[in-house]
Amino acid sequence: MKKYFIIAAAAIVAMAACAKVEENPTPDVAVTFKAVNYTAQTKAGGVSVLSDFTAFKCKAYLHAEGIDLNADGTVNGTSFQNFFGTDGETISVDDAANPTEWAPSHPYYWPKGTKSFVNFIGWYGVDGTGAASAPTITYAYVNSKYKATLEWDYTSVAGNSASNLLYADMAWRFKANNDPATYGVSGASEGVPMLFHHALAQINVKVYADGTSLTTGTGTVSDANATWTIALESPKITTVYNAGTLTLTNEDPGTASTVQAWTGSWAGTGTTGDIAASNLNVDKISKATANTLFDATCVLPQTLGATVLLTFNMRITTTYKTNPANPNVELIPVSIKLNDMGTNEWAQNTKYTYYLKIVPSQSEVLFDPALEADWTEVEGTEQTL
Repeated sequence: MKKYFIIAAAAIVAMAACAKVEENPTPDVAVTFKAVNYTAQTKAGGVSVLSDFTAFKCKAYLHAEGIDLNADGTVNGTSFQNFFGTDGETISVDDAANPTEWAPSHPYYWPKGTKSFVNFIGWYGVDGTGAASAPTITYAYVNSKYKATLEWDYTSVAGNSASNLLYADMAWRFKANNDPATYGVSGASEGVPMLFHHALAQINVKVYADGTSLTTGTGTVSDANATWTIALESPKITTVYNAGTLTLTNEDPGTASTVQAWTGSWAGTGTTGDIAASNLNVDKISKATANTLFDATCVLPQTLGATVLLTFNMRITTTYKTNPANPNVELIPVSIKLNDMGTNEWAQNTKYTYYLKIVPSQSEVLFDPALEADWTEVEGTEQTL
């Protein structure tokens, strides 16, 4: 970027030598970003800033007039420059008092050439431990146009609530900070639009007791005759793909200031495992209020086969009010196919909430007394005495 300062200084010297009075040269404009929800994701009541992070990573590629572009402004297919350097830059909230303003960790300025432009790729990633996780990004001239590929290899998604991978629509051929109104946003600062999508899916499971006559207590539900304590033990989801590769591609649309979605999907590696109880919250069950059985947990997007099961042991302790000293205990194994609960897949950028309803007093014990037959009469042999 130093070359722009040198060019500006040379222009000032030339003007002084000609003894002309000129206006100040056009000031350098800093590159900024607007990582806010825009277009379809704009929420009621104003712009909603992303809550998943306060910083993200970005790589950028400069196609400069006279260097990387032909005279007519078309790419020559052989040259581009890393605008941020080969490792990219960290983009973070620029002003805590105005969280719609985002900027690189160091100032960068838009190129001055009228034909010059910059392409941007933004992402954010942490693995199950919260450590940074970055995709492999390639950028090359393929089949007469520039093409970007984003590949994320992930080996331990299942059950890690700390996992969070996001990628932004790619911003092609930007020459300046964009007006947020272009994307249906009001109240946001100008900048390169970054609309992020979750690369993973998220699930959670909630459970509650139900019944018109039930009342609730501390970890119990009751009716006029009995009190139940219900606990779900050793819950898990079985045979979930926990490793895979996300491959996304994006091709130059050839038009200025274009934000374009990626195409592609996850592919499982064949490695499966269980989301086990160590990653879950197990609560006693109450009425109406849904207790969390599985906290919000990231999973690899995948089709749910017949072996993806929600399993647990349901321990029900029944205490009758007329016989409180002798509670009854049952331990019932439960196995439910998740594809029977409303969806047969977990898709990217989608959160699934499953509800389990337990009705502890479904059937009252009744009796049906009857005689097999009336008295059967048998006459004995008459005896003469």
